[in-house]
Amino acid sequence: MIGNQVNYDNLLYRRQFLLARTALALFDGWKCHEIDHFYLYTHPDLEVTMTTDHTSSLILIGYIFDPNHPKKTNENILTDISALITTHHDLTQVLKSYVGRYALLYRDAANFTIRHDLYGVREIYYYTKPNRVVCGSQPGLLSKYSEPQLGFSQDPHIQHFYNIEMKAVRLGRLWVGDDTYFHNIKHLTPNHYLDIFTLTAQRYWPDQKLEKMDLDTAIERSCTYLQGVMHAVTDRFSVMMAVTAGYDSRSLLAASKDMRDQIYYFINKEVPLDDTSPDIYIPKAMFKKLDIPFHIHDVSGAVDDQFKKIYLHNCFWAQEKSLPTIYNVYFKKLQDKINLLAIGEPGREYYGHAPSNLDEYFLARCLKYKKSAFATRQCAKWLKEVKGISKEKNIDIMKLFLIEMLVGYWGAIGNAESDIAMEEFNPYSSHYIIEIMLSYDRRQGDLFKGMFDKMWPELNNFPLNPPDSMSEWLKQILRKTKLFTPLQRLVYRTDRWKYKRAMVGQSL
Repeated sequence: MIGNQVNYDNLLYRRQFLLARTALALFDGWKCHEIDHFYLYTHPDLEVTMTTDHTSSLILIGYIFDPNHPKKTNENILTDISALITTHHDLTQVLKSYVGRYALLYRDAANFTIRHDLYGVREIYYYTKPNRVVCGSQPGLLSKYSEPQLGFSQDPHIQHFYNIEMKAVRLGRLWVGDDTYFHNIKHLTPNHYLDIFTLTAQRYWPDQKLEKMDLDTAIERSCTYLQGVMHAVTDRFSVMMAVTAGYDSRSLLAASKDMRDQIYYFINKEVPLDDTSPDIYIPKAMFKKLDIPFHIHDVSGAVDDQFKKIYLHNCFWAQEKSLPTIYNVYFKKLQDKINLLAIGEPGREYYGHAPSNLDEYFLARCLKYKKSAFATRQCAKWLKEVKGISKEKNIDIMKLFLIEMLVGYWGAIGNAESDIAMEEFNPYSSHYIIEIMLSYDRRQGDLFKGMFDKMWPELNNFPLNPPDSMSEWLKQILRKTKLFTPLQRLVYRTDRWKYKRAMVGQSL
């Protein structure tokens, strides 16, 4: 702040990066790191850590934590990783025990790769054809510095999806698949690394068959892991945490019990939330009972026009409806803190079980795209790749779909939107905790409630996600009856028939 005037000079492409084959004239204050004949450009608010030995180099863009050794820094962890690997293939196994929001470059005599955290929260977009720009954090940033500058895709399905279908669904910013709205630019899907020499994405996970785990073991390991993460992040950052009536945020709250005096707990009263909403009244009552300060933010207020312009410029998928919260709460009040955002849905039956005749339409429908040729086409491509892998590795295909096609796109975009104001971190973005969630025997009980009992039993005294409308209440009642599954199948078959009929004569 300068007097009453906000200095916006540092906000353009805040916390973003670009990897190029040639030297570029970027922005004042950006750092340039030379890696052989490549150039890594990073915004000054984005951490970069490097380690090099006589055979290889590791370059960390962002930050990483070791839940088993919470005091270790980025530098310590990179040194540990470097000592444990021989080639970039070794990273798959070694990185499982770590968590963070990062992109990681690996360089040796024969290989040059980049990968990200489990959910791909540190997004990576890349060119599919040779260009002076290789990859970066946003497609707009890549396009700006490409040569020649690339325009939007001419695929009519992509154009229709972006301009009409994508904006019509509730999630609003949910892209589907690795194609983008930009010609020759793709999005790196979670569980893949980019071979920088060949400009191709390669799947690296799942890498082994998952064995079943009993519930008690899963609870013990999950609690130890999350508590380690909370110790690590509070040791390094000033922390804030949104708490709702849901499972995920309560699991982080439980894990934070020993650090509760170090954390700013809050909830944003965004539309359509009000004082009668479970996400407001339940955490309010819970924190009052626990005698811990809890802050309810009013997000209303005007948004500075210059801030809005930069915000929409920084993130291609940014939504204006997120602006009041990002500007009035995170930017004006809390930008000195890191926000802990929990997405632990793979630990529950978010999409339920896959039908025996699973197809691309069922998957597109899960994403709320019941009539989209583009979404169906992208889901078909994904399904073809993973169907055999899912069976071979004993991984629930619907949970893999959730990780890669929902959280890895919609969730990651949410983090990218917030980068202009503050840093955000998902403690569940680790293969270690996800493998636990995919392995435990659900017939033995509820993983999350078991975690609450072990870490902070009082939290089980408060309701979890109660219905907040008559329709939600009726759905919950119906799910407990024998009618739910047949009705669900009937609705699905009707929707599928309508889609097939509409697509007659059209190429997917």
